[in-house]
Amino acid sequence: MKNIKQEGSVTAPLCMMVLVIAALLFTLVESARYYGLKSNAEKGGKLAAESLFAGYQPFLLEEYGMFFLDGNFGGSNFQMEGAEDEIRAFLCENFITGKEQDGIDLYRMQAVDAEVTGYMLATDAKGKVFEMKAAKAMKQKLGEQAAKKILEEISGVKKQTENTENPEEAIAGADAALKEIAAAEEEKKESADQKEKEQGMDETEALKLRTAENPLEIVKKLQKEGILALVVPSGNSVSEKRCNTKDSLLKRNCRKGTWECRENSGWYERILMQEFLKPLSGNAVAPQENGSLSYGTEYLICGKEGDRENLKGVVKKILLLREILNYVYLQTDESRKAEARTVASAIAGALVSPELISIIEQGVLAAWSYVESICDVKALLSGGKIPIIKTSDSWHTQLSNLSSAIENDYTGEAKGVSYENYLDILLYEKTVKQIAYRSMDLMEWRLKEQPNGENCRMDHMVTGIRFTAEYDTETLFFDIFGKDTVGGYRFTEKEEYIYGP
Repeated sequence: MKNIKQEGSVTAPLCMMVLVIAALLFTLVESARYYGLKSNAEKGGKLAAESLFAGYQPFLLEEYGMFFLDGNFGGSNFQMEGAEDEIRAFLCENFITGKEQDGIDLYRMQAVDAEVTGYMLATDAKGKVFEMKAAKAMKQKLGEQAAKKILEEISGVKKQTENTENPEEAIAGADAALKEIAAAEEEKKESADQKEKEQGMDETEALKLRTAENPLEIVKKLQKEGILALVVPSGNSVSEKRCNTKDSLLKRNCRKGTWECRENSGWYERILMQEFLKPLSGNAVAPQENGSLSYGTEYLICGKEGDRENLKGVVKKILLLREILNYVYLQTDESRKAEARTVASAIAGALVSPELISIIEQGVLAAWSYVESICDVKALLSGGKIPIIKTSDSWHTQLSNLSSAIENDYTGEAKGVSYENYLDILLYEKTVKQIAYRSMDLMEWRLKEQPNGENCRMDHMVTGIRFTAEYDTETLFFDIFGKDTVGGYRFTEKEEYIYGP
């Protein structure tokens, strides 16, 4: 057979083509691996954030239903470095290298570093951060329409008390008028003719009125007594719990976070915060027996050290509100105004000028309002309700028997405004910072009573963190060309996490 000779020039191009196709395939595979690595890096950062915030303060969640991360991280002082250490540890656990596990991990990476770039604390933005957390926790329980109804009740009372003369000023004016009359009577002797002219009344009727109770003197006597002794229902005791407020949040130089809160809040969030806090804080009608203070809501309003002082402060505020509202009603009741004028004439004298009689009449009405208001507050503290503006049927006291009126246990009316409703009114007068910080005082005092809680501070409680995480990995499918030909990758991921309620 003849030898057939063939040229082998096709071998070299074919080999080159195989290499090019292989390089292209490995490039595509490595490219897919790159995006897989990047996706894993993103997931790893989120997983690390969730793992970090899973270490929330358990007592605050159990008692108040709010998530906070203790910024002390097991130490005695605030240390954000502790957060970075924990994040690094979580990242290392999430990215186990191929040598540390069975099989081949095509997505192996190694965490290089983690750095916290911003954090938000519970006390930031003058209490706004806390307000938003409380509002979010309450939003599922109280809709906007229900919150609007509460706001309307608050606005209704405020509207009724606006541009109204303070009854205390009317009492002071009447006292001044009586002193003026007494000074004038000392300079002249009362003649028999003057006695006969006393508004056409006979001597017996005039004597009866002059010896009648003077509402102004009754009020002076009552005001000298302890207000709680007058309004606390019989059989009820007043809590004597006390807390040290010298280091309260409003008096403390609180730590500030580096991540600014940009959420907007308005009247709805404010009402939600108040309604969230009231049952957790307790009050004089529904005390919080496990709290550092039993009347926590009264503390939010007054900020005093003890339950007794806070209750006293709230009672005085409600008493003044009721006094104004009752005084407004008496101005519309002609029969009771006439009764007050008769008494004013009796205690001043019939020959006194009409202008002075009118001043004293207003003082009598104010004094009557004051005694009625004491009965009102007593009814509120017993769990009863009082109409914002009373009617003739719901008016309780008699002008002829004011001195003994408060001895009766008045329980209020079937409809009206309760003690807790009045707390809403007083709470709404405070700033967000006052309410939020004093709420966190109550939390902090209870937290310090728990095991290992002596170093806990609410201005160290973290609600959100921003951080960057870095990961290194080597190329895998390009290693056929030599390990150092292409090198590796470094991923830098930015993560943030904010607690819900």
